[in-house]
Amino acid sequence: MGRDKVLVTGGTGVTGVALARYLLEKGKDVTAIVRPGSKRLRYLPKHQNLHIAPCNLADYGQIGIQELGGGYSVFYHLAWDGSTGKEKVDNRNNMMLQTRNIEYDLNAVELCKRIGCPVFVAAGTQAEYGRHGSAIHEMTETHPENGYGCAKLCAGQMTRILCQTYGIRHIWARLFSVYGPYDGTESLIYTSMLKLMSGKSPAYTAGEQIWDYLYSFDAAKALALLGEKGRDGEIYCVANGKPERLQSYIRKLHNVVNPKAAPRFGEIPYAPNQVMSLQVDITKLQKDTGFVPDYTFEEGIREIYNWSKLELQFLGKENEFI
Repeated sequence: MGRDKVLVTGGTGVTGVALARYLLEKGKDVTAIVRPGSKRLRYLPKHQNLHIAPCNLADYGQIGIQELGGGYSVFYHLAWDGSTGKEKVDNRNNMMLQTRNIEYDLNAVELCKRIGCPVFVAAGTQAEYGRHGSAIHEMTETHPENGYGCAKLCAGQMTRILCQTYGIRHIWARLFSVYGPYDGTESLIYTSMLKLMSGKSPAYTAGEQIWDYLYSFDAAKALALLGEKGRDGEIYCVANGKPERLQSYIRKLHNVVNPKAAPRFGEIPYAPNQVMSLQVDITKLQKDTGFVPDYTFEEGIREIYNWSKLELQFLGKENEFI
C-alpha cells in the first residue's frame, strides 16, 4: 500500500506550516499549494514526502489531476487572501477582497472534486461569532462584525452545500487565537516578543479580556484528527479549552522571554467594540476526535522564542514581517 496522501492549501501560514510539519511527522505524503514565489516557502521543511505545488488562489480553477495527481484522502483548505502581513487588520473590512475569498473557497471545493478527494476540511474563524459574554460553542449564534467574519461564515455555509452536492465529507473548523512560530502577522504575541528581545517593555491594554490561546501545532493536531474523525456537515470550535485573562498570558510571555521587563498594563485604550470574552467550549471536538492539547502556553512561547532568535539572525537588522 502507498503512503497516505493529503493536500494542504495555505501551507506557508502560521497554521499551515504547523499542519504540513505535523502531517509529515505522522508519515503522510503532503502536497502543499503555495503562492508562487512566496518568501515564506523557507518555513516548510526539506522533506522527501513534501511536494510543493505553486498556484495562486485565483487560479485554483485551472489546476487538477495533471498538476497535483490523485489518491488524496483529505483536502485541508487554509488559504485565505489578505490574512497575513501588516495589512491584515485593514483587510478585515475590504469587502471586495473578502467577497473574492468566498469564490476562492468554492473553487477549492471544485478542485477537491476534480482530484477525487473524499474529505474537505476548511478553516473558519472566531470572527464568525462576533462578541459574546459567555462560553462559545458550535450552536452559539453567529453575529460577525466585520467583512472577514461575514465572508468566512458565508464560505462555510456555501462550501458545505457544494460538498453535499458532490458527496464530499465537509468539516468546518472554527479556529480561535492560534499562536506559534512561522507567524506572518502583527500578532500581539510575536510583536511583544520582538520588543522584549530588544530590551523594551511593551505597553498593553488593561488586559482584562478572557482569551483562549491555541498553539499552532495543537491546532494542526486538531485539524488532522478532524480529517480522520470529523463528522460530515459539522462545525467544530478549535481552541485550547482553558481560557485565562490576557494579563496572565502576557505575564507568562514576559517570564519566558525577559523576566526583568514589567508589563505596562493600561497604557493602551481598548479598541472600539473590543472583544472582551473568548471562552470556548471544545466538548464536541473532544468527543468526536479525542483531541487533547499537547502544549501549555509557556511551552508554546518557548518554541516561538527559540524560532524568533533564529529568524532575527536570518533577517539581520530587518524586523519586518515577511
